[in-house]
Amino acid sequence: MNEKVPDFYNNKDLIFDEIWTLLSRGVVDRSEDFRLPVVIVNKGQLSDGRIVVLRGAFKDRRVLRFHTDLRSSKIEALKENNNIYFLFYNKKRKIQVRAKGVATIHFKDKITDEAWKRTMIISRKCYLATNAPGSVSENPHPGYPKELGGKNPKIEDTEIGYENFCVVESKIKEMEWLYLASQGHRRAKINIEDNGLINTEWLTP
Repeated sequence: MNEKVPDFYNNKDLIFDEIWTLLSRGVVDRSEDFRLPVVIVNKGQLSDGRIVVLRGAFKDRRVLRFHTDLRSSKIEALKENNNIYFLFYNKKRKIQVRAKGVATIHFKDKITDEAWKRTMIISRKCYLATNAPGSVSENPHPGYPKELGGKNPKIEDTEIGYENFCVVESKIKEMEWLYLASQGHRRAKINIEDNGLINTEWLTP
């Protein structure tokens, strides 16, 4: 039995909105697959990928946001090459999205101030690590002070973590969308111009 055909199946003009609906849902819904994209950065001739938590999806600005430690290797890579790539997949809806963008690192500005105020204590705790993420440790260790194991600090004791906190905002320039369906897959490419206008074209799956 064939699946129900969604409205965007044969209408490329609906695809952009469908993508951003899933992205916006990923920001607020922990069960949404788009909440945890793979992010790929480049340093020299090497590519490096990891999962991040999607913290913002701003359709009007064509911007995706995540938080990270300023000392992390991905920030080091982005300072050298600010091209960034996202990979999303929603298993239930069978939709894959690849997005290309240009990243801006925010540190100690209005954007990071507001984001830090909204960051929960359990997340702030991660920024209390003395050593940089990925640094060698002689023993297994969570990074943050040993006395915080199994408990959360007082919020005022987390403020020092702001020194390691940054926000990465990525201006999306291109998206490639793939929908898997028993009646035939669909694939499309969306180019986003500097003025925000979009151009969508069908691709062979």
